[in-house]
Amino acid sequence: MTQIKICPDCATEYYQHIECCADCGVVLLSPEEIKMAQEEKKRLKDKALENPVVVREGDLKWMDELFNVLIDFSIPCAINADTECKKGCCGETYRLLVSSKDVEKANERIEEYYMEIHPEIQSSKEMISQGKCPACGSPVSTDAVECPDCELPLIIIE
Repeated sequence: MTQIKICPDCATEYYQHIECCADCGVVLLSPEEIKMAQEEKKRLKDKALENPVVVREGDLKWMDELFNVLIDFSIPCAINADTECKKGCCGETYRLLVSSKDVEKANERIEEYYMEIHPEIQSSKEMISQGKCPACGSPVSTDAVECPDCELPLIIIE
């Protein structure tokens, strides 16, 4: 019987001699490796968190996406719903939780993920570090709150 490899992202099957998925670009795994990876993900999802800490808040879709990013990176996490507002006017807020010992690693992975899905953030940071506005390229000082030419906010104040 010919051994196959499977893409862990899209589940496409390949011959054994092929190393990477043609569509996703990820390394292919044997069926046994896929099964072990799925068992590890299940273990991480079921693992109880020690001293849970909120790393992000938002809607369920976004928290679920970040949950899967952390699980894929072997960081145990959980999602909790905010049940404070009983009126129904606020909508539900969900919280992504990790163990206190994993906060730094989780925040680093989430920041990396932001850069993957929004590469323009990295180029904007580079322009600001060079003293330029990311929108119009005008010179800005390092302590500027907004661009003097185009008025782009450079610092988000909450």
